[in-house]
Amino acid sequence: MSLNTSLTIAVQSLLANNGALQATNNNIANANTPGYSRQTVVLQTAAPTESGGVSLGNGVVLEGFQSVRSELLQMQIRQEAQEQSGANAQLGTLQQIQPAFTTSAQDIGTQMSALFSSVSTLSTDPANVSLRQAVLTSGQNLALAFNAVSQTLTATQTGLNTQVKQDVGQINQLAQQIAALNPQLAALKANGQDGGSLQDKQDQLVLSLFKLSNVAITQTDNGITVTTGNGTPLVVADKSFALQTATGSDGMQHVLDSNGADVTASLQTGDLGGTITTRDQIIPGLLNQLDALANQVGAAFNAAQAMGFDQHGVAGGKLFNLSATATGSAATISMATSDPAAVAASSDGDAGSNGNLVNFTAVQTSALPGGATPTETYANLVYQVGSLTAHASAEASATTASLLQLNDQNNAVSGVSIDEESTNLIRYQQAYAAAARVVSVINDLFSVTMNMGT
Repeated sequence: MSLNTSLTIAVQSLLANNGALQATNNNIANANTPGYSRQTVVLQTAAPTESGGVSLGNGVVLEGFQSVRSELLQMQIRQEAQEQSGANAQLGTLQQIQPAFTTSAQDIGTQMSALFSSVSTLSTDPANVSLRQAVLTSGQNLALAFNAVSQTLTATQTGLNTQVKQDVGQINQLAQQIAALNPQLAALKANGQDGGSLQDKQDQLVLSLFKLSNVAITQTDNGITVTTGNGTPLVVADKSFALQTATGSDGMQHVLDSNGADVTASLQTGDLGGTITTRDQIIPGLLNQLDALANQVGAAFNAAQAMGFDQHGVAGGKLFNLSATATGSAATISMATSDPAAVAASSDGDAGSNGNLVNFTAVQTSALPGGATPTETYANLVYQVGSLTAHASAEASATTASLLQLNDQNNAVSGVSIDEESTNLIRYQQAYAAAARVVSVINDLFSVTMNMGT
């Protein structure tokens, strides 16, 4: 083996170990960078030289750098982050709604009990004007309680439209950025190079996209293809396809694909999916039950009122104003009279009679069309709100714990260990110093050789 060959081997070793030192230094510098995947140096033994039947080694060759990633763990993290975002979206909205159903001096249950209590008190002295007024006041308070809860639900539902528009805007921005990275990564991979920091950046963008909505990722030669839950393309090669929002016939913001097709129903997870599910399913379900309760309780009191006579000996008129259908009843229910004499306490037209108040009292213990009493029906509604909130909270906690575990596993694979990198730093430094020493020795040998003839 000639000195030239030895020098070449030593120089290649210097280059290889210098590259390894650069990779190690880069890992240490990015130890706390979110989404960074540690890099390893790819070293290969140089092809040997055959001479006189003897195979002579030619040192080492630096092939490049390789980021350490686990595609399986990344996909699991994306899916779990998607579920977590959806659960958090539902939980955040339900926590806004829940106080409206919490027992207080103004809640529906308390006001309903106050109305029945005022009827019971009136039965002791049906001609007492102040007691009659107390019944009307209690009825008015109950109507206002229904109005307030309905307004809370409706306002919350309408407010979620803003979140839908914001999420769609973020999805479009992420899609544009992912599409812009696709050709750069495709070019690198076509040349056999690792995506490195560009791949890390795209992976973070994809993770953010998963947190917003349910999407699917397909790897192609031109980069990744991203589609929504129903297959609508968001990213194909270097092109992105923007989603749109438009107000539907229901007054809510609907999500449309780039061709104008409504894809709202297919968006089921992530922050956008959780927001849409809460807006279009959970809140309407609660509103329907609230409307039915308001309508049925109001109708029951009106029926009891119609069975008696007021202080003027006239058949009782409506006690509550109700909408023609159950829909919207909680928002519009109100008192039909402000005249204390209009309370139909009498069963025979006698101003001092309290015979018809038994029909008012019976409303409290009689089953509504749904099969439960008014108090039981409202209690069931409160339970549902609490159950929905508890379920969303449990799911959010479970996904958070699972995501933490998955991130720990991923960090063990892709994350930077300062201890490990410090060890590598010493190892590559010593190797570099040894190679430099070889170059120095060969240089001395060249000097000796050059001076042999003088």
